[in-house]
Amino acid sequence: MRSKSLIRVLSIVRDCADGRRVTLYELADTYGVHIRTIRRDFYALEAAGFAIGKTPESGDGVRGLWWIERVPTALQRALQA
Repeated sequence: MRSKSLIRVLSIVRDCADGRRVTLYELADTYGVHIRTIRRDFYALEAAGFAIGKTPESGDGVRGLWWIERVPTALQRALQA
């Protein structure tokens, strides 16, 4: 169901918009999905213009920390409202 995916991705943005660093395992557990799903969500956000950061240990994306470095300006204003 697409609405669940959209809600999850927007929730990830909300959770990480302040630069909070998270593991894929942490988010997968929070949202009840596989770590590959969370990794795809981060890549989709990156394709949509979000600056995604990850530690060098992330390598294959499973280990290490991920975060949103920069949220597009229009969305930042919407999140603050």
